[in-house]
Amino acid sequence: MNKYFELKATVLLKQSKHHLEMPEVIGKWIGRAECIDPELKEQHYSMDYKLRCFSQPYPREKDGIYKQNRVYVIAIRSSVENMLRRLSAGLRELRDDESFELLAVTSVQSKRLAHITELTTVNPAIATVDSKPWVPEMDIELLLDRINSNAEKKYNQLYPDAPIRLDYDFVEGIQILNQKPIAYHYKGRKMLGNKFRLMIRSDELSQRLAYIALGAGILEKNSILGAGYCVAKGLD
Repeated sequence: MNKYFELKATVLLKQSKHHLEMPEVIGKWIGRAECIDPELKEQHYSMDYKLRCFSQPYPREKDGIYKQNRVYVIAIRSSVENMLRRLSAGLRELRDDESFELLAVTSVQSKRLAHITELTTVNPAIATVDSKPWVPEMDIELLLDRINSNAEKKYNQLYPDAPIRLDYDFVEGIQILNQKPIAYHYKGRKMLGNKFRLMIRSDELSQRLAYIALGAGILEKNSILGAGYCVAKGLD
């Protein structure tokens, strides 16, 4: 249970894009590849958690503009190994898309640490409270509750025969890394997110939820914007 899965796609970008626009572009590209596979297409249109997330392209551009005809690498993660394998096949079949030309894709790799101590969001995480985005002026305990319950729900979807019901948060401390919310562009409007550093409890159930966060992303809009994509600090 304590692992997640990752592949890396090397792509040629067909049109220059601002970094705030790029998550939506990547999410739509992955969605088109998913719809090639009947099983993934059914999941794509379901209301269930998609249990995957993705990074911004690498290398980052200093001016914030990803350049046409440059080559970038995008990491795609999931808590479900077979999902990534099927997605990899879909990307290969799609290959020459309106947004990217796929140059190469790695095999699916299993990733784990012996013990996770911290998670840091590379892409801002999105939390919604009463149909509005959580912002740093709001209650931090409410944010922690959202982070914990979201990870629990994702875990319980993946392991319905062995659900987790914690009476404590798997995150024992949080640091907000931005002074103002960070915007994503999505469907012609802005969605606000925040970057966090999360300190993770050492017990086994907390560690399981940390791995769900690594594979499926923290909080909301993970599969369509890569929101909540994070990196771990811990013991090998």
